[in-house]
Amino acid sequence: MKQEVEDFLQQMIKSFFAEWPIRPEINLEENDSTISITVHTGRDFMFVQPNPQPVLAVQHLWRIIFKTKFPDLSYRLIVDIGNFRETQQKYIDKLITEAIWQLKASGNAVHMAPMTSFERRLVHSKVAEEAGFVSESEGTGMDRHVVIRVSSE
Repeated sequence: MKQEVEDFLQQMIKSFFAEWPIRPEINLEENDSTISITVHTGRDFMFVQPNPQPVLAVQHLWRIIFKTKFPDLSYRLIVDIGNFRETQQKYIDKLITEAIWQLKASGNAVHMAPMTSFERRLVHSKVAEEAGFVSESEGTGMDRHVVIRVSSE
């Protein structure tokens, strides 16, 4: 990652929290065309409890600011505050285990609750690891959800 990009991101994040009684610890990691931003604030719960919408909103805002500053760069920003990503992965893993158990017991497709695109991507990745099952997204907008079925192959 270019020093200019790293400096900009560090300053952007510090500026975001400047008026808050929070001094964030910031870690930036580059992996292929993704920059992962991990932030620990000491008050992480404000961003992930009772739902993850605040951390997703922060991620969206920071992506817009980044793209405005660096329109020619093809980096994708991933924001993690309060270990949100790890917690979300564990939650999704549990949902998938339950859905597959239900599918095996009934033989009927399992329609999961509506999810964000990030959550659906986690589900599709995890189901792809399970032999004999497939997943697909159905619905539109806020009703978009994942359906898990027994593979026809």
